[in-house]
Amino acid sequence: MFDRNIVRLEDAPTRRALGGTLKVIFTPDNVGAKNFRFSIGYFSPKEGLEAHIHPESEEVYYVISGKGIVYLGQEKKEIPIKPGMSLYIDAGILHGVTNIGKEKLLIAFFVAPGKDKTVVP
Repeated sequence: MFDRNIVRLEDAPTRRALGGTLKVIFTPDNVGAKNFRFSIGYFSPKEGLEAHIHPESEEVYYVISGKGIVYLGQEKKEIPIKPGMSLYIDAGILHGVTNIGKEKLLIAFFVAPGKDKTVVP
């Protein structure tokens, strides 16, 4: 009954989006989540997610490993990120990320409510 509520990272479907690789963990499509999406981003050196907006969803980044730069707002303010850091992104704010290190950058993404389409300006 609860098989769909447990996802091992190695079993999660992988997809390419916005120039990066994502492991899709929980979404409205796979578990019926009503208020969030959760995925893990895997970015090789110089890879990341192009700048985008979630018009109605907030997002939290949690850096698992690696080093990167998050770009925020129309001015693309650069925020260095490293393991153990969390970053809150309000709905409607332009944001993206790039791996600036020599190892993989892994980031957990929590998007809520996560039902809106991602917009690339």
